[in-house]
Formats: sequence, structure tokens, C-alpha cells
Amino acid sequence: MRRLAGPGRHFECPLARTPRRTPSILESPSIPVPPVSKPSRRRATNRAEQHGLAALPALVALVLALPVAAHDRATGPGAAAQAPTAETAPAPAAVGSEPAGGDALDPGELFVNANAAYEAADHEKAIRLYSRLLEEGFENGRLLYNLGNAYLRNGELGSAIACYRASRRLLPRDQDVRANLAFARKSTKDAISPPEPSALLSTLFFWHYGLSPSELTTTVLLLNVLFWGLWTVRIFRWDSELLRWLFILLLVLLVATGASLVGHRLFPTQVAVILPQQIGVHTAPDPDSVVRFKLHAGTEVEVEDRRVGWLRIRLPDGQQGWIDAARAEVVKGQG
Repeated sequence: MRRLAGPGRHFECPLARTPRRTPSILESPSIPVPPVSKPSRRRATNRAEQHGLAALPALVALVLALPVAAHDRATGPGAAAQAPTAETAPAPAAVGSEPAGGDALDPGELFVNANAAYEAADHEKAIRLYSRLLEEGFENGRLLYNLGNAYLRNGELGSAIACYRASRRLLPRDQDVRANLAFARKSTKDAISPPEPSALLSTLFFWHYGLSPSELTTTVLLLNVLFWGLWTVRIFRWDSELLRWLFILLLVLLVATGASLVGHRLFPTQVAVILPQQIGVHTAPDPDSVVRFKLHAGTEVEVEDRRVGWLRIRLPDGQQGWIDAARAEVVKGQG
């Protein structure tokens, strides 16, 4: 561009402008090309972290379920028992002929001998044989149910109710156990409601109160198998909406059943059943302390605390006191 000078000023000559250069058809236009990004490892890392965090509850539930499954498999009497029909008086869960040899060491023969002793109205012998099976580690709902029947026939109301409660924990939906427990409770003297979950809680958490610890363990193990199988599939099909919702559903079920299993194993409720015909409830864990009130055989109360040889109990109306631990049977309930 050329500038022409004048008197006291200057101006530009339009004709002197340099013409613009037209690009050749052979030249490529100058279009900025975005840089090629490398595969992001951060996204893969986040995905792996999400998988790991989601799998943590399943690992915890699996660790808790395996010991319970091993224990349930290792326990149980040598002879399987069949549930009776509970009428006005209880009957043993299974009956067999008594073999020669008396108190045989074989668990199956012990169980059959105990049933035979019950049928022969030798309830003390039946109690001794059933109790011996329990001492040897053969514990299940049928055995406890039969022992409760023998205690009830022998006039030991408190021990019978304690056995029925323990049996109901292992057989929560068994109608015969529930019927005999209700029958025994009618014979108690104290008008004290036993510690039981409310109807609302039993409905909302039906799996917790409706499944036994062994059934919960089986459910947790089965859900773990499904969870880890789906977890493996999701590694390759992360974007599938159906797999994502199934993964969330399994995780929720695992957390619910795993929490119930933890409650059963680590935080069970403790219920004390009074054994003698009458005991005093003291203001302190001392036999010389003041007796606040008395309880009678078969009464079920919640255990609040323990001391050496003593139990602090609480009634539904809020009254508390201490009882001699040797005069009550503590039974685990649902956590």
C-alpha cells in the first residue's frame, strides 16, 4: 500500500493495494486437526474401583457365611426327626425302637433311645439322653423340640420354654414348635409379655425373622455365586442397562441378608427364662441386696447386662433388677 503526501496530511491510495493471493486448487486448506487422544486409563481405573467397592459387601457376607455353613453341616443328630402334630399335649418328633446296649455312644442310637424313653414315660432318662446329644455338639431344632417336650412332661416349665425358644430360632416357621411354645406359655404364672419383635418389624424384615441362621447362610452363599458371576460378566458388558440393574438388585439383597446374618451371629438378643418355681429380683448383684419383686417359672425377660453369676434383666414396663444367673436359662433370639 502506497501513501501519498500532501500539505499537512497524508492519505492512502486505494489503487495501490496489494491484491490478495488466491490459494491454488492443489493446496489443501489450513484446517486445524485435533490431536489424537490416547486411551484414558483413568476411566478404566474408576471402573475397577467401582467394581471393587461394590464387591466389598459380597466379600464380607461370604466370609461370615462360610463358617456358619461349615458349623451347620457338622452338627445334627445321627437320626433325622420328623415333626409331630401338636395337640393339647406335646409328642416326640420321632419314635423308634430301643436297641440293645442302653445308652449307646452312637448319636443315632442315643436319639432313638431318648425317643423310646419318652414314649415309655421315662422323661428323666429322655432328658438325660437328649441333653447328652446337645453336650456332644449335635444341636438342631428337632432335638431341642423333643427335649422341650420331655421337660414339659416332667413338670419343668422353665426348661421346656427355653428349649422351645431355642428350637424356634432354628425352625422359625415350624407350626408344631410355635404351638407347643404357646401351650407352655399358658401355664406361666406371671402376666408378663415375652420379648418378641413387633408385627410391623416382622413384616418389614420378614427374611430376618422368617429364616433360620442356616437358611440365611445358604441364601447369602447363593447370592454370592450369582453376584460374582454377574460381576464377571459386567467387566465385559459394562454399558448393559439390564446387567446394571441386576447388579444393583443382587447387591441390595446381599446387603440385606448379610446384615441379618451378622445380626444373628454377632448381635443376638438375649432372653432369660426363669427355671425355679420362684426367684427374687434384687436391686444389685448381691444376694444380700433388697428384693424388688419376684418372678416365677417360665417367665421370659430380656437380658440387659451380665456380671459374674448375675444377670440384669428388664421387664416390658421398664422395671429392672438382678437375678442369679444359675436360676435362669439364657436363650439367643434374633439379632
